Amino acid sequence: MKNFFKLNPLKIALLVFVFSLASLPLVREAQADGPPTLTAVSAVLIDQASGKVIYEKGMHDEHYPASTTKVLTALLALENMELDYKITLPNDYVNVGETNIGLRAGARQTAEELLMATMLYSANDAAQALAIGTAGSEQAFVDMMNQRVAELGLQHTHFANPHGLHSEDHYTSAYDLAMIAREAMDNPEFRRIVTTESFVVRRVNGKENFTVSNRNGLLNQFEFADGIKTGYTRQAGNCIVASATKNDMQLIAVLLNSNNIFDESQTLLEWGFDNSQHTLLVDANTVKASVKVLNGGRSEVEVLTEKPLYSVMRSDEATNVQETLDLPDSIPAPIHRGEVIGSLTYTDDNGYTYSTNLLAAKDVGRYNLRLVVRQSFQSVWQVFVVPFS
Repeated sequence: MKNFFKLNPLKIALLVFVFSLASLPLVREAQADGPPTLTAVSAVLIDQASGKVIYEKGMHDEHYPASTTKVLTALLALENMELDYKITLPNDYVNVGETNIGLRAGARQTAEELLMATMLYSANDAAQALAIGTAGSEQAFVDMMNQRVAELGLQHTHFANPHGLHSEDHYTSAYDLAMIAREAMDNPEFRRIVTTESFVVRRVNGKENFTVSNRNGLLNQFEFADGIKTGYTRQAGNCIVASATKNDMQLIAVLLNSNNIFDESQTLLEWGFDNSQHTLLVDANTVKASVKVLNGGRSEVEVLTEKPLYSVMRSDEATNVQETLDLPDSIPAPIHRGEVIGSLTYTDDNGYTYSTNLLAAKDVGRYNLRLVVRQSFQSVWQVFVVPFS
């Protein structure tokens, strides 16, 4: 026993090292529960479905967005043009430079080609072309951008161009960018574009093809990633609007002026998935009510949910939800199956909402004698014939 207390300093140091190693997993586990430490000067993590904020760091602070600006540029173009619409650049067009595919005055490309060049390659001239094709001029398009910002109720954003090159009057916040991205990710074509690996822009300026490849390295790094856009200028630093979907939960992360946009956005998204509860509120095709039908072959029609709804909350958060049905007292026939009749909304204690349309479960024709006779015959058949067949 006495020899135990006569350990030399080397043996004591070795024991301390071993015990330190044994305690490391416990330290990591304890740190994993808290939000990650980010170098980004501003950041936010939201639930795409509801817009609920799961994490934030100076989310309303105003910063330069660089090419993350192009998220709104692409969304407005998609909402106002068909993909095969051909845009011809006017004679007074001047390529703004920096990253570009070499467009010149007179160039004629489809909206899809320009969207791919804008979102994958971050081509500033393609963003200019989309603006001109959508609104007639870059300035008119900028007015559209700021109008849409106002419609979304965003108070810390003002755009001065469609591409994101530096301007003192061109700024946004992490929260506002997340809300713009949330709107954009509701558009199926936008989602397809931002997950495309590469695309061939054909005959740029009527000459050679130009292949654009997706510069969002998060798509290759993180298996659940599904967008969206990176950006950089000297004044803005490295920025990213990132999206990932796991087990039907989609999260959007925005990091502005980060030292490592891909690793930090992945870390934030993973933390969000690991520390958020995803609870099914209602499944798709769930009957929620019946609505009276006027002058119809049926007296009422059932309404059912269009899509499933999930609530998202931090694991350390407790909240309740309140259900609200918005339906008319009655609806005149005819009614077509799948027709939108009303809506269902769940509201949690923090004011976040989760909504879906309520659809007619069946067709209901107008009342007429032939319809009454047919329905009566079907009822008789079901009662007296089917049981014995």
